[in-house]
Amino acid sequence: MNPEIYAGVDIGSANVICVVAEADEHGVLHITGAGQAPTSGSVLEGVIVDLEGAAEAVSQAVEEAESISSWKIIDTAVSISGSHVRGFPGRGTVNVEREDEFVSGKVTWMDIEDAMETAQLIKLPRESMVLRTEKCGYTIDGSSRLLRPPVGLRAERLTADIYMVTADRTAVLNLEQVILDAGKNVSAIYPAASAAARSVLTPDEMEMGVVLVDIGADTTDIAVFHSGVLAHLAVIPGGGESITRALQQIRIPRHEAERLKREYIDLAGRSKTGNREITVSSFGGRSTIPITDEVVNEIAYRSAGNLIGDILCELKQAGIQESDLPAGIVLSGGTSYLRGLSSVASRIIGIPVEVGKPGGIEMSSSMIENAEFANAVGLVLLSHEEENEYEKRKESNPLGKVASRIKGMIRKLR
Repeated sequence: MNPEIYAGVDIGSANVICVVAEADEHGVLHITGAGQAPTSGSVLEGVIVDLEGAAEAVSQAVEEAESISSWKIIDTAVSISGSHVRGFPGRGTVNVEREDEFVSGKVTWMDIEDAMETAQLIKLPRESMVLRTEKCGYTIDGSSRLLRPPVGLRAERLTADIYMVTADRTAVLNLEQVILDAGKNVSAIYPAASAAARSVLTPDEMEMGVVLVDIGADTTDIAVFHSGVLAHLAVIPGGGESITRALQQIRIPRHEAERLKREYIDLAGRSKTGNREITVSSFGGRSTIPITDEVVNEIAYRSAGNLIGDILCELKQAGIQESDLPAGIVLSGGTSYLRGLSSVASRIIGIPVEVGKPGGIEMSSSMIENAEFANAVGLVLLSHEEENEYEKRKESNPLGKVASRIKGMIRKLR
């Protein structure tokens, strides 16, 4: 019997990352392969702008992962980012069919589905579509919110609280086309922030209150969790590339700016840096420019400070206070490892900030533990969990999905 194979493809503005995992006989996931390829300008601020280039990058990353894992990928989960990805809460209430005149009925999976559908009855802009619906809890007859579906409990009314994540329909279609052009099928699409959160955050953090901030090249994905459920999701423009562009303003090429980021920047210790002179090539490589590490750090600090300010502004606009976040902020994404970034962010925002790394899965390589692999690792974890949940639902609902839908339609006509 072949093991269950799961794949996740994270199409970022700088790189495409693919992770392949297999589930053993105990249902434990093991990563067996990973691949990475540059997008080379085919993705801008999380949105596909060059189908052919993006498909080629996906093919390269997938082929590398396949060669290491020795498994052929057919279906893959994909993450999506960009400022068009946003979320908002919803609530739906249904009456539970009574057993008789005096006895309340038992909540069924059909009731759960009906309440969820009712919660989604919100008019969206024509260009938007519902990407994911996150379950936030249930209430029966005015009781406190329950995190698990109250199937089997007796009740008069059932209320479902959800958090809907929407995305631009065209951006989603283009993302799907890229995967198809690379010769693969899309099994599911998840917000990048949700995927990163799944692999980086712990249940305790999500229960207490925490923010996952995934800082990529062109976008920063934010997910806030409280009481174990998603409370806010947003994507703001800007990421590590903004620091690179700021450094390029001293008239140096991109590769030199990236070198300065890797070798000389320390945002937390910038005041302790000396006036060490650094020689960098100018545009065209025809001459060199002398600069000090103090100047480099000052430029980077101002740019990083603007990005942190945007994150803080998003949290404040969403009504999220420091007291809501006892577990602080956890960073992921390739930019999160910029030296001193977590310390500076903690000082500006006023709460603890740490760098997270992917977990919850058996790793085959220490490279995959890097924060930039968080999205791809989260994709395989979410795919595995969703399939397990689907199998459990099938076992506990012998009527089957079609019969449940028919019964739901009959009830709505009464």
